[in-house]
Amino acid sequence: MPAFPGPRTPAQYLRVGRAFQRSLPEGLEHLRDTYGPVSAFGFGPTRTHFLFGPEANALVMKNQDNFRFSGAYDMLRPIAGDTALVTTDGEANARRRRKARPAFHRGGAEESTRLILASVDETIGRWRPGQRVDVHGELRSAIRSAMLRQFCGERLAAQEPYLVGQLERVHELMDYPLPQQLIAWKLPGAARRRALDGIAAVEGLIYAEIRRRRRERDPGAARDLISVMLSGDGPAMSDQEVRDMVVSALIAGYDPVGSALGWAVYNSLSTPGVWERLRKEAETAPPGGAVSAAEVRELRYTNQVVQESLRTHPPVVLSPRRCVRGFRYGGHLVPAGGLVAVSEYITHRSPEVWPEPDRFLPERWDTSRGGYRAPGPFEYLPYGYGGRRCVGATIASVLLPAALSRLALRTTLDLRTRHPQYGGIPALIPRDGLFVEVGAAPRTERAGVLTEEAR
Repeated sequence: MPAFPGPRTPAQYLRVGRAFQRSLPEGLEHLRDTYGPVSAFGFGPTRTHFLFGPEANALVMKNQDNFRFSGAYDMLRPIAGDTALVTTDGEANARRRRKARPAFHRGGAEESTRLILASVDETIGRWRPGQRVDVHGELRSAIRSAMLRQFCGERLAAQEPYLVGQLERVHELMDYPLPQQLIAWKLPGAARRRALDGIAAVEGLIYAEIRRRRRERDPGAARDLISVMLSGDGPAMSDQEVRDMVVSALIAGYDPVGSALGWAVYNSLSTPGVWERLRKEAETAPPGGAVSAAEVRELRYTNQVVQESLRTHPPVVLSPRRCVRGFRYGGHLVPAGGLVAVSEYITHRSPEVWPEPDRFLPERWDTSRGGYRAPGPFEYLPYGYGGRRCVGATIASVLLPAALSRLALRTTLDLRTRHPQYGGIPALIPRDGLFVEVGAAPRTERAGVLTEEAR
């Protein structure tokens, strides 16, 4: 059986390594363009078999018994924990998902959306004409602030400056390029030590809050994540299970959502006519802005913009798994225990699936357009698939169009970052920010209503 395609010589390995050093998407594109839809790169237990395309996505994501998270995300265990969703599989994973569900669905999702939108409104209200702002950084901070309250409760959120400082130590390491990150997690070094010290400080406060609530039988806010995990509904959770759920929700929450909203703003501003059309539609929303899922569904064009932005800039670029049993794919053998990776980013940029894949075309999501074709479940994967779908997908699907609509209604922005560079793992972030210059606020009745509410 032929060996997996991939680099063989030192020069070839160097070229692949340099591509990954520049960014994760560039490394993946280099493998695809040089070696095709199947390739392998790396050494020893980190040697990864890359399988690109919808067929590969279906194979890996549907067969959860053979393709496991456990063993693929072990470098995150010191941060996320041994019981986190990203480090576990099977019934234990499903049980914890069911327990956390009220915080992320229906009433919990609506409360989260309201909190985040209020924080976004407050952020927009601070912007002044002529000011130059990093719209990604500003929105990320607004979302982080709201998520701290929704996941941890008001008592811990009152310590936001301290918690943020510690969490950013973790993100500092997680934003390293892939080659550096793989090394940094394994070897003693300053970045790893800062990340571990940061997470130790955060978990210390979370454990103290868990113990306090158990001792005082104080459930906290009706739907904050700690209270949901400690509730009597469903199976009892250990302190570590609660800690791991809260920490991983924070780490995996505000970065992908903040980045997704930032990229939606960038794509809307860099494509002629989109921002103006978003504003026009926003003027038809309820006076306080769309908040509920039903209200957001009426923002048809805004949803098309968000869907297209999630295609061009998916929240997750790469999804690795560890295979339990060996298997053959594309005429090649992946051994038992091998590391396998599929890529949402490569799938979303595939010309076999998407006409003009590198163009930002919101109209491709217009179901009334002649020739419209709905993508298959393994062709469009902004939130994953099936039982491993992102637990926050319900929140994001309402929040992103609602927040983008508010931004278009209340702001005039002139894009200053023309060619953003990619960074971040696993979230796709703009490495050096997304800078805009704030113009005069648009003169519309609805914009005034939102501005007054934000005050």
